[in-house]
Amino acid sequence: MVRIGDRLLGRDSAPFVIAEMSGNHNQSLDRALAIVDAIAATGAHALKLQTYTADTMTLDVDHPDFAIGEANSLWAGRTLHDLYDEAHTPWEWHAPIFERARSSA
Repeated sequence: MVRIGDRLLGRDSAPFVIAEMSGNHNQSLDRALAIVDAIAATGAHALKLQTYTADTMTLDVDHPDFAIGEANSLWAGRTLHDLYDEAHTPWEWHAPIFERARSSA
């Protein structure tokens, strides 16, 4: 058995549901907090954040190996660095997101 907060997890336990915010906040803290509220309303038990910066994920280079080459992609022609920079959750958002999540529980 594993304990997360006040929940025991194991073979005989109900599922533990984790919702992921990903880059769906569109670089808006207000939207991120609204996502936390929406996740809480679903009854999910936890929220997963992806914490990185573009520089920790890829190189900032203009080279085909670091670009989206799929012509039908929404991100066609953009670099991976640009995408990660646009989608990352800023470190300074953690405190307000965690505070909102705790108050929504």
